[in-house]
Amino acid sequence: MAADPLVLPPHHLLSAFEGVNVCAPMVRYSKLPFRALVSQYETHITTTPMILATEFSRNAQARDADFSTNVEERGTFEMVRSYDTHHKDRVRVRGALVCQLAASEPSPLADAAELVSPFVDGIDLNCGCPQPWAYAEHIGSYLLRQPETVRDMVRTVKDRLGHGYCVSVKIRIDTDLRLTDTLVRNALHAGASIITVHGRTRHQSSASDPVNLDGVKFAIQSANACGLQTALGTSPGDAWVVGEDGGAGGRPPCVVNGDIWTKADAIHSRAYTGARGAMSARGLLANPALFAGEERTPHAAVADFVAKSLSWGLPSPLIHRHLAYMLEDSIPSRAESIYFNSLASPASVLDWLEEAGYWSASTPT
Repeated sequence: MAADPLVLPPHHLLSAFEGVNVCAPMVRYSKLPFRALVSQYETHITTTPMILATEFSRNAQARDADFSTNVEERGTFEMVRSYDTHHKDRVRVRGALVCQLAASEPSPLADAAELVSPFVDGIDLNCGCPQPWAYAEHIGSYLLRQPETVRDMVRTVKDRLGHGYCVSVKIRIDTDLRLTDTLVRNALHAGASIITVHGRTRHQSSASDPVNLDGVKFAIQSANACGLQTALGTSPGDAWVVGEDGGAGGRPPCVVNGDIWTKADAIHSRAYTGARGAMSARGLLANPALFAGEERTPHAAVADFVAKSLSWGLPSPLIHRHLAYMLEDSIPSRAESIYFNSLASPASVLDWLEEAGYWSASTPT
């Protein structure tokens, strides 16, 4: 009988293992069925869509609508310890789930974090959402130039949940990288466990502006220069993590985000920036198996996603939008695309793909 997988918080996964892959928080899209799907294909850490902390903490209906999980959504993986440079022995590890929260003040953030913390492995503070409505509400990218507020929010959550609890901060780079340096240092000195860096400014579009890996590298170097290692010595399981520099001078684990469409992109982004993990958003929407090295969405993944989504109550229009992303490469002609978009139900999509000869639904390929 196989031993139970090792269960570690996200910052320990990043510190202890090579090639950690992360699913980004995506409004509407990174819900339970999609997280469960990507967890089958070498996505080690998944993240919920951004949740507004004030509404979540005050309203039970908002909690029910915004968050759900189950025992099936985290995957298990055979991973290589980062310091095992000789033997490359593999360790069986359970994946981790992070809840992303947005807030403008410490208390609502801590309230929401306390409510959701028993069901997730870490909390992430959104400091990057570029939407105008978010900026107007003083959340998301508004916080990029509010380092003291970010410091206070991180510190309040850590005080509430315990200093061993994983609290990450997701940022975008600033046009003035000195401000990015200040933000990173404030977050880490407050006790942030992970820094995730999207390599665009709040004014840049993911669709039209290329990722700035040099900006990400700068932010990670700022984190390393803090001389803090918040990943170790702070919670149960630390004794297992051997070979890391756990004192002053250690390097906090960081994650690179932006334009990761293939496994090769993830490997390159980690190596170039010095990040411990690589996070994908649009790439995973188009191909949930990209971190497993698949060139496009496997046929079995499509059927599995539909089954899970219908069973777990994802609305059919959202299932259809997911399928449109996943199947874009499989539906090359405009006429087929128009017909695909007219199909009424997820089941009819699967029937059409089988009848059109894209694959046999009975053959998991």
